[in-house]
Amino acid sequence: MGLERRGVTRIGVLAGMLLSSPVLAQERPKPAADPVATGPSEDILVQARRRSESIEDVPASVSVLDSSDMERLAVRDVVDYTRLTPGAILIGSGPKYLNDIALRGQGGGRLGFSESSTGIYRDGIYVAGGGFGGRSYSQIDFYDIDRVEVYRGPQGALYGRNAVGGAVNVISRQPQADTEFRAKLGYDSVDKLDTQLTVNVPLSDTVAIRAGGFYSKQTGGFYTDQVTGRVIDNTLDWGVRGAIGTGIGTDTSARLTIEYSRSEAPGFTSLGRNRTLDPDIFVRTGLDSIDRVTIDQAQAIGEFRHDFGSSELTILADYKGRKGDRSPADFDHYLGIRLPNVLLLDAQGEKFERYGTEARWGSKGDGPLTWLGGADFLTYVSRIYSNRTGTVTGTGATVTSLRRQLRLQQSTENVSSYSAYGQVGFKLTPTLTASLESRFQVDSKQFAFQQIDLDATTNDTIPLTRFSRNWSRFLPTGSLTWKASDRLTLYGRVATGYRAGGFNQAPAIGFFDRVPYDPEDVTSGEVGAKGSFRIGAARFRSQLALYMSWTRNVQQTTTLSTTNPAFTLENVGGNRIYGAEFELSGTVPLAGGRLSGSANVSGSRGTWSDGSSILSNGAVLDLSGKQTPRTRDYIFNVNGMYDHPLVRGIDLMLTASYQTAAGGWDDATLTRKSQNYSILDLSAGVRGRNWKLLGSVKNVTNDLYYIVSVGGNDYYNTPRTYSATLSLEW
Repeated sequence: MGLERRGVTRIGVLAGMLLSSPVLAQERPKPAADPVATGPSEDILVQARRRSESIEDVPASVSVLDSSDMERLAVRDVVDYTRLTPGAILIGSGPKYLNDIALRGQGGGRLGFSESSTGIYRDGIYVAGGGFGGRSYSQIDFYDIDRVEVYRGPQGALYGRNAVGGAVNVISRQPQADTEFRAKLGYDSVDKLDTQLTVNVPLSDTVAIRAGGFYSKQTGGFYTDQVTGRVIDNTLDWGVRGAIGTGIGTDTSARLTIEYSRSEAPGFTSLGRNRTLDPDIFVRTGLDSIDRVTIDQAQAIGEFRHDFGSSELTILADYKGRKGDRSPADFDHYLGIRLPNVLLLDAQGEKFERYGTEARWGSKGDGPLTWLGGADFLTYVSRIYSNRTGTVTGTGATVTSLRRQLRLQQSTENVSSYSAYGQVGFKLTPTLTASLESRFQVDSKQFAFQQIDLDATTNDTIPLTRFSRNWSRFLPTGSLTWKASDRLTLYGRVATGYRAGGFNQAPAIGFFDRVPYDPEDVTSGEVGAKGSFRIGAARFRSQLALYMSWTRNVQQTTTLSTTNPAFTLENVGGNRIYGAEFELSGTVPLAGGRLSGSANVSGSRGTWSDGSSILSNGAVLDLSGKQTPRTRDYIFNVNGMYDHPLVRGIDLMLTASYQTAAGGWDDATLTRKSQNYSILDLSAGVRGRNWKLLGSVKNVTNDLYYIVSVGGNDYYNTPRTYSATLSLEW
């Protein structure tokens, strides 16, 4: 109850501040529905430079996927979304709360409580931090969204911390002046029920509330306990959200969003196939305990905006409180041990609170001079426990090593970060624009740790030990944009990014000098082209980007010794990564209907600089000239959506999506090769004026591959599933 009471108090204070004045990003009105004019002919507006502008004017590689396309493509979470994003790789360790998004090969080093390598934003404000879901998005983040924008390449100047590979901005639907009702009911082949309900009610011409929630329960699954036959990957997710908007349609507006969510899902031991013990990908044998992860989260996001005519002021504020717990996992199963004299159970939890605020003021339009200035601040505290209990009997070196695993670890990390940033753009000629961006950022971290030995035969107690580090960075970016014609834009960009350093959460005796690790810094050069064209009645939009990045003090995951299974982060040297991305989308009238499609392909390769090395299992491994992890030879995705009138007021909808990837490595030691995969998703349905019925098959060919391998345990993608969804909208 402590989290709930503190959350209500903080949210109340935030509400008072924000609603004392009468939404964030203004969107250009979309044209009336037209089977030919929709799609790439629309002027897509994005927030890549902290203001609303056409995607064609942004000197960077940007992708946008709106909610309607996400529904057609059956995008339900960040796992699905990552597969559709050029240059993106999902990094995980089984459970979804451990997922990361890596862009352009950045982010090979990550741990449960480390910083993300991608900037994670909700409605323009930074929302990452902590370990239980703190490096990616939860299900409530994908509830009632308008669109998702991905800005690839370093975004340190305008987006700040951790945006070394890029930034992702999930933009929610806002309260509006019209009455709206949305409902969704879905069911799929793993006995999963999905429901959503959202209502928007105007209270006056300028005030409205938007409220709703979702409930998702999966009672079936793919993973079973061999002894009991019990399904162990059942899940439960629910969340509620309420938002009030004031000053809608006026020069001064404000919005406050309050939400709460709960997630219950399997833990890392239940989902991982131990290659030594488990007979099948989806069968677990000899589990002494089936671990479950429960995450409760409260969040409030506030926005205030005032339009001065030629400029706009925006103020954002955010609070998040989260409590995560993992029930005891069968740790000896995770280690690949099945002995009658060994029982190791591992439980973990975190209490997390974060506050953030940001203010920015910038020009509007695309006049001869554009400008933006802003400042932000965030602070958070993460309190973590890891309790490894059980019994180990007998003698010998192996028994002694296992007894040393019996311990209680407690740590607290306090983080404060503040920065000031700005942007100025000049039209050098009517068609040539130069832009300069920069940020000065200061980060401060304090870390306290202690370990209590739970075995009387060993002496591994670590008294309360404190660490402290401070870092500051100047992060500049410069770009040139040439409007070669009304339909073709060329750009060049040099950008910088910074991923904060930190502390390894489980210090090992004899390796205290490796508890802290330094930040990593990236500088990237990029050239690209954006264009649109027509072939008869068909309309197309394309985007091409070529890039090269240099990263210093790269953070990589490793193991310090053969007797300690804990993973740590350390700085291993520098690397160079280069790659290319191409996107093409179009709309074509076809046989009385409309075919909308998109295709994207990306590829990257990286090498370590001379002198780079990593400590792996107690031995120093030279990395010089070797390939960096998390780069793929190619990632290819193609989507097609066909709409055709059936009878008056009812349309047929057909959708196909295919993704494939190959090449690369999961680790710096090049011992775990990334698995190739090919995934085909299909859906078909009918749509009326206020309703939609859609049936989908995901992973039609049932292609199975491991997403990641950790400590001899392989974590796989989701097998083939079938689903049906009914949506209502007024």
